[in-house]
Amino acid sequence: MIVYRIIREKFRHDALSSVGSRLYGGRWNPKGTAVLYTTSTPELGLVETLAHAPDVRYEDLPRYWLSQIEIPDSLRSYTVEDMPDYWQDKTYDQTQQWQHDWLENPDVLAVGLPSVIVPFSHNIIIHPEHPLFSEVRLLSQQLLLIDERIWRK
Repeated sequence: MIVYRIIREKFRHDALSSVGSRLYGGRWNPKGTAVLYTTSTPELGLVETLAHAPDVRYEDLPRYWLSQIEIPDSLRSYTVEDMPDYWQDKTYDQTQQWQHDWLENPDVLAVGLPSVIVPFSHNIIIHPEHPLFSEVRLLSQQLLLIDERIWRK
Protein backbone atom coordinates (compact mmCIF):
# COMPACT_ATOMS: atom_id res chain seq x y z
CA MET A 1 0.00 0.00 0.00
CA ILE A 2 1.25 3.49 -0.84
CA VAL A 3 0.54 6.42 1.50
CA TYR A 4 1.68 10.03 1.48
CA ARG A 5 3.06 12.47 3.97
CA ILE A 6 3.77 16.17 3.59
CA ILE A 7 6.43 17.58 5.85
CA ARG A 8 8.31 20.80 6.27
CA GLU A 9 11.68 20.98 4.60
CA LYS A 10 13.57 21.03 7.90
CA PHE A 11 12.13 17.58 8.71
CA ARG A 12 12.41 15.99 5.27
CA HIS A 13 15.25 13.67 6.32
CA ASP A 14 13.05 12.32 9.12
CA ALA A 15 9.99 11.48 7.02
CA LEU A 16 9.25 8.33 9.04
CA SER A 17 9.66 9.99 12.43
CA SER A 18 6.74 10.11 14.85
CA VAL A 19 8.46 12.44 17.34
CA GLY A 20 6.12 15.37 16.62
CA SER A 21 2.98 13.35 17.32
CA ARG A 22 4.49 12.00 20.53
CA LEU A 23 5.45 15.48 21.73
CA TYR A 24 2.25 17.30 20.79
CA GLY A 25 -0.48 14.72 20.18
CA GLY A 26 -3.10 15.10 17.48
CA ARG A 27 -6.71 14.31 16.70
CA TRP A 28 -6.16 10.56 17.03
CA ASN A 29 -3.36 10.28 19.58
CA PRO A 30 -2.74 11.89 22.97
CA LYS A 31 0.51 13.64 23.83
CA GLY A 32 3.07 11.00 24.78
CA THR A 33 1.83 8.40 22.27
CA ALA A 34 3.63 8.28 18.93
CA VAL A 35 1.94 7.61 15.60
CA LEU A 36 2.80 8.54 12.04
CA TYR A 37 0.12 10.59 10.27
CA THR A 38 -0.14 9.91 6.54
CA THR A 39 -2.87 10.22 3.91
CA SER A 40 -4.37 8.03 1.21
CA THR A 41 -3.62 10.60 -1.52
CA PRO A 42 -1.17 13.48 -2.00
CA GLU A 43 -4.12 15.84 -2.53
CA LEU A 44 -5.57 15.03 0.88
CA GLY A 45 -2.13 15.56 2.39
CA LEU A 46 -2.00 19.04 0.88
CA VAL A 47 -5.47 19.96 2.12
CA GLU A 48 -4.68 18.64 5.62
CA THR A 49 -1.36 20.50 5.69
CA LEU A 50 -2.83 23.83 4.63
CA ALA A 51 -5.75 23.45 7.05
CA HIS A 52 -3.20 23.50 9.86
CA ALA A 53 -1.63 26.76 8.66
CA PRO A 54 -4.65 29.11 8.56
CA ASP A 55 -2.89 32.24 9.77
CA VAL A 56 0.20 31.93 7.60
CA ARG A 57 0.51 34.28 4.64
CA TYR A 58 1.35 32.60 1.34
CA GLU A 59 4.74 34.32 1.29
CA ASP A 60 5.50 32.87 4.72
CA LEU A 61 4.50 29.26 4.05
CA PRO A 62 7.44 26.95 4.67
CA ARG A 63 8.79 24.74 1.92
CA TYR A 64 7.02 21.39 2.00
CA TRP A 65 8.10 18.00 0.75
CA LEU A 66 5.82 15.21 -0.39
CA SER A 67 6.93 11.78 0.78
CA GLN A 68 5.67 8.62 -0.88
CA ILE A 69 5.74 5.74 1.62
CA GLU A 70 5.11 2.04 1.16
CA ILE A 71 3.52 0.16 4.04
CA PRO A 72 2.58 -3.51 4.43
CA ASP A 73 -1.10 -4.35 3.99
CA SER A 74 -1.99 -4.43 7.67
CA LEU A 75 -4.79 -1.90 7.89
CA ARG A 76 -8.14 -1.55 9.63
CA SER A 77 -10.27 1.00 7.85
CA TYR A 78 -13.31 2.92 9.07
CA THR A 79 -16.08 4.66 7.16
CA VAL A 80 -17.94 7.78 8.23
CA GLU A 81 -20.75 5.51 9.45
CA ASP A 82 -18.31 3.70 11.77
CA MET A 83 -17.15 6.89 13.45
CA PRO A 84 -18.35 8.06 16.86
CA ASP A 85 -20.61 11.13 17.03
CA TYR A 86 -17.75 13.33 18.28
CA TRP A 87 -15.18 12.43 15.61
CA GLN A 88 -15.29 15.89 13.98
CA ASP A 89 -15.09 17.87 17.24
CA LYS A 90 -12.63 20.75 17.32
CA THR A 91 -11.31 19.52 20.68
CA TYR A 92 -9.50 16.20 20.66
CA ASP A 93 -10.13 14.88 24.18
CA GLN A 94 -12.51 12.13 23.06
CA THR A 95 -11.02 11.36 19.66
CA GLN A 96 -7.59 10.81 21.20
CA GLN A 97 -9.07 8.03 23.33
CA TRP A 98 -11.33 6.42 20.71
CA GLN A 99 -8.54 4.13 19.43
CA HIS A 100 -7.05 3.64 22.92
CA ASP A 101 -6.81 -0.17 22.62
CA TRP A 102 -4.99 0.08 19.29
CA LEU A 103 -2.70 2.82 20.57
CA GLU A 104 -1.77 0.68 23.58
CA ASN A 105 -1.55 -2.65 21.77
CA PRO A 106 -1.46 -2.30 17.97
CA ASP A 107 -2.96 -5.42 16.42
CA VAL A 108 -2.60 -3.90 12.93
CA LEU A 109 0.09 -1.59 11.60
CA ALA A 110 -2.27 1.16 10.48
CA VAL A 111 -5.75 2.53 10.90
CA GLY A 112 -7.58 4.32 8.08
CA LEU A 113 -9.86 7.08 9.37
CA PRO A 114 -12.02 9.43 7.33
CA SER A 115 -10.59 12.91 7.06
CA VAL A 116 -12.60 15.53 8.94
CA ILE A 117 -11.91 17.92 6.06
CA VAL A 118 -12.61 15.50 3.17
CA PRO A 119 -14.62 12.62 4.69
CA PHE A 120 -14.52 10.41 1.57
CA SER A 121 -10.71 10.26 1.80
CA HIS A 122 -8.68 8.68 4.57
CA ASN A 123 -5.94 9.64 6.92
CA ILE A 124 -3.77 6.58 7.48
CA ILE A 125 -2.40 6.50 11.02
CA ILE A 126 0.64 4.20 11.34
CA HIS A 127 1.77 2.76 14.66
CA PRO A 128 5.58 2.74 15.01
CA GLU A 129 5.45 0.08 17.76
CA HIS A 130 3.83 -2.53 15.50
CA PRO A 131 6.30 -5.24 14.38
CA LEU A 132 5.61 -4.50 10.69
CA PHE A 133 6.80 -0.90 11.07
CA SER A 134 10.30 -2.17 10.25
CA GLU A 135 8.96 -2.89 6.73
CA VAL A 136 7.72 0.67 6.16
CA ARG A 137 9.77 2.19 3.33
CA LEU A 138 10.27 5.73 2.13
CA LEU A 139 10.00 5.40 -1.65
CA SER A 140 10.53 8.97 -2.78
CA GLN A 141 10.37 12.62 -1.85
CA GLN A 142 9.86 15.69 -3.94
CA LEU A 143 9.51 19.36 -3.29
CA LEU A 144 5.85 20.34 -3.21
CA LEU A 145 5.26 23.72 -4.75
CA ILE A 146 2.02 25.28 -3.53
CA ASP A 147 0.24 27.29 -6.17
CA GLU A 148 -0.71 30.68 -4.76
CA ARG A 149 -4.18 30.41 -6.31
CA ILE A 150 -5.21 28.01 -3.54
CA TRP A 151 -4.03 30.28 -0.75
CA ARG A 152 -5.28 33.67 0.30
CA LYS A 153 -2.94 36.62 0.09
